[in-house]
Amino acid sequence: MRLPIWMTLVLAVLTAAGVIACEEEPTRARTTDLPAGPPGMPLPDQVVENGEHFITMEGVKKALLTGEQLYFYNQSGKVVGDTIEVSFFDDAGAFVSRLTALSGEMDQESQEMTARGNVFVAGRDATIRTEVLHYDPRVNRITSDAPTVINQQGNVIRGRGVDSDPALRDIRIRGGSAVLRSEPELGPRPAEADTAAPDDST
Repeated sequence: MRLPIWMTLVLAVLTAAGVIACEEEPTRARTTDLPAGPPGMPLPDQVVENGEHFITMEGVKKALLTGEQLYFYNQSGKVVGDTIEVSFFDDAGAFVSRLTALSGEMDQESQEMTARGNVFVAGRDATIRTEVLHYDPRVNRITSDAPTVINQQGNVIRGRGVDSDPALRDIRIRGGSAVLRSEPELGPRPAEADTAAPDDST
């Protein structure tokens, strides 16, 4: 049976609308699913939740960077992390200290890293607290030019910066003043640090 012309036109319009809706839906989904980078930064090339990244030098594991979110930027070669944690290891692969901070940024080529915001490093016999801390795996040192508080076996030292090995056994304070055993510890130490070898240098 042949349909009236008006009904044929109605069916054609409905069919065209359905095709357009089907074509537009994937576009909306792709836009919604784009990863969002940290505030003030462009969209990352990759986002990894609860991600981790090993820092190595000549095949030796130096540190493990973990973050609630790790954002990878291919063009700049940067990795940016939210709520980061860095575990440091000695040349034998034994755990020596742990760093926590609100955020961090690492260069994938040099593997140098900068931690920012409530930076806290806990070793066996010392802790460091500051707002900005830089780690260079090539020389295996952590440094800061920001105001720093060190608690070493109950002795509190305040300074304008610090230079130390990741195990916090060779700490050099810049422009520091000491307060002997008059302030409490500045935070918990990681459980793994309790098994580290005693430090007889202090």
